[in-house]
Amino acid sequence: MSRPSLRRALVRAGLEPAAKEPRGKGPRNRGLAPPPRIFLPGEPVSADPWPVDLAAFFRRSAPVELEIGTGRARFLLAEAARQPGRNFLGAEVETDYARIAQARADALGLANLRVACLDGKAFVLSRLAPASLDAIHVYFPDPWPKKRHRKRRVVDFEFAAAAVRALRPGAHLKIASDHADYFFAIVEILSAEPLLRALAADEEGKWTTGTSYEVKFLAQGRPIHKAIWIRRPGPP
Repeated sequence: MSRPSLRRALVRAGLEPAAKEPRGKGPRNRGLAPPPRIFLPGEPVSADPWPVDLAAFFRRSAPVELEIGTGRARFLLAEAARQPGRNFLGAEVETDYARIAQARADALGLANLRVACLDGKAFVLSRLAPASLDAIHVYFPDPWPKKRHRKRRVVDFEFAAAAVRALRPGAHLKIASDHADYFFAIVEILSAEPLLRALAADEEGKWTTGTSYEVKFLAQGRPIHKAIWIRRPGPP
């Protein structure tokens, strides 16, 4: 979404643009990047993170699904409305996107959907208790195609191990990308994790991410790569 489009979306949601955070000292804040956001709204910020209490956060006990990178939350809004018995958490690194998505959820009365300004990867790595999630959705993450930037990708071996720890046995990890090289790198990474099993095409059935990106890419005729992994039984 372009900045003018984002401003219009904020206005439609009755929101003001988020205030810019103060820049650290030094030229272009070099070497002073802020730590990733890993704490949910209302939680105290600590240098020693603890496992998040998702039941307390949602004020009820129910299966929880996490989407990393919600954007305009098209997928989450539809899923939360379709499955009121489940809780949905959106981790969106951009503050204004997260605020717009939460405002849309509130307007629709979706108490089972919360969108927070979080670094989704860091949140999975450091904040989730074992077997606390019923699904993780990673749809069209930034491919960071340049070799020197690949350390910024969401899915790597560290993330795979953390996802296995956070998913209960039988839970799903669902991935989609329009970037073939990144997608097949993801397949290689997740195939090396013994507690994940890729579903065969007949097991997957026909499914869609329901995201704005998928709608746009399909309209453009761009190929979309998708796969589902299931968490095998066994301790991580």
